[in-house]
Order: sequence, then structure tokens, then C-alpha cells
Amino acid sequence: MKSLILVGFMGTGKTTVGRVLAQKLQLQMVDLDAVIVQEQQMEIGEIFARYGEEPFRQMEHEVLCRYVVQPDLLISPGGGAVLRAENRAVMRENCVVISLMARPEVILERVNREDTVRPVLEQREPGQTKLQRIEQVLQQRMPCYQEADLVLDTSDQSPEVLADQVIEWLNGQAGERI
Repeated sequence: MKSLILVGFMGTGKTTVGRVLAQKLQLQMVDLDAVIVQEQQMEIGEIFARYGEEPFRQMEHEVLCRYVVQPDLLISPGGGAVLRAENRAVMRENCVVISLMARPEVILERVNREDTVRPVLEQREPGQTKLQRIEQVLQQRMPCYQEADLVLDTSDQSPEVLADQVIEWLNGQAGERI
């Protein structure tokens, strides 16, 4: 089976839904940010601070290309992986792309519960709130997220329900694209 790849903005549930879905489908889950952290021996925020966004995006692209060609994985890239057209192309060519969305206020609530540094949220304009920054970046990325094979709103659904919706959709697609 083609690997599944979950794309979406931070806080939309890629990791949480991904774990449940991987367990239900008996797939290995690969968090590409975790791969980068392990390979670089530094956190994503530190990579951004030390090298900048573009070198990070290149690392992300290289790791993505290594994993999307492997079958039977559930891949979770960072929320910005969709920014590069070549990333979106390699995802669509090799994987079933599932986009997870959530309302901006839900995203803010979820990311505020974490200790993780979110470089994209730290790059706010003077006076700009985190919520405004989320809305701004979501608006920029929305067309990229919409290119997915399946788009799900995670705002009001449990990870289990969302995983079941993906499985139901995949079963309906059997023989078409997968």
C-alpha cells in the first residue's frame, strides 16, 4: 500500500490522529520533524535560530524524499512542508495525502498546551497576537493544504473518530488510487 501522509498546520492533530491511525492500520508512524531533530542533534527551534528557515526547509525536503517512496508508512511532516511545490508533488506522486484542518482558535488552544517552541508563531509582527499570526499563516498555506486527497476538520472530533473516517474513506478508495 502507498504510504499515508498527514499534512496540516501545527495543532491540527497530525501527531495525535496519526498515532491512532497508525495503530488501527498497523503502520509504522514516522514524524519527519523528529527524524530531523535526531539527525541534527538539535531541536527545530534551534535549527531555525542557528541556520534560518531555508536551510531547515532543505533538510525537511531531503528527509521527506527519503520516506515518501517507502510503502506502508504513516508519515507526519511539519506544517510548513507543503510550502515547497516540489514537496507537494513528491507527496502526491508517492503517497495518499490527508490534510488535517482546525479552526484558528482551536489551534491556538492546542499549541498553548505544549512546551514546544513554534518558530512560525514567534515570527510575529509588532502588536500581532498569536491568534492573528495563526490566521495569517493559515490563509497563506490553505491552498497547499487543500490539494490533499482527503481534507478533515479536526476541531470537534476525537482522534479515534477521525482515524475511523480516514479508514472508511480509504476503504472506499480501494482500487482507485491506492
